[in-house]
Amino acid sequence: MRKLLSILSVLCLTMTFAMATEPQPEAFTLNEEEIAAEFDQLNKIEKYVQESDVTLEELQAENSDLVSGIELSADTAGALAAADLPLGIPAFWWGCVLTLLGVILVYVLTDQDKEQTKKALIGCLVTAGAYIIFYVVLYGAIWGTGIGF
Repeated sequence: MRKLLSILSVLCLTMTFAMATEPQPEAFTLNEEEIAAEFDQLNKIEKYVQESDVTLEELQAENSDLVSGIELSADTAGALAAADLPLGIPAFWWGCVLTLLGVILVYVLTDQDKEQTKKALIGCLVTAGAYIIFYVVLYGAIWGTGIGF
C-alpha cells in the first residue's frame, strides 16, 4: 500500500510540474495606445447616446459606425454582483473555508439572498466531501498496512 501511495504522490508531483509553465511576458504587457483608442471610441458612443437621447439597443439596431467592430453589453449584473458579496469574497469560498459558519455568515450578510446562500452551501458540501474522501483513503491506507487499531 505504501508503494501505491508513493507512486501516486510521485505521479501527482510529476503532473504538477509538467503542467506548470512560465508565464508569457506579452500576456502582462499593456498597450496603452490601444487602450486609449478603445476608451476614445466608448467616450464617443456615450456622448452620442446622451446627446441624441437614444438607447444602446437602438444604436446597435441601426448598425451605426460607432458600434461597428466592438461588443457592448448593457447588462451590468456581472459588474454589480461583486459589490453584493461579503468583503468581496465569493459565497462559495465562504462556505468552502468556514463551512457551516460561512453559510450562516453569507445568509446574514447578504440579507438572506438565497442564491448566494446556495453557493455557500455548495462550498460547504465540497469541503465535507473532500474531508470524507481524505479520511476514507487515510483509514484505508492505515488498515491496509495492518497498523489498524
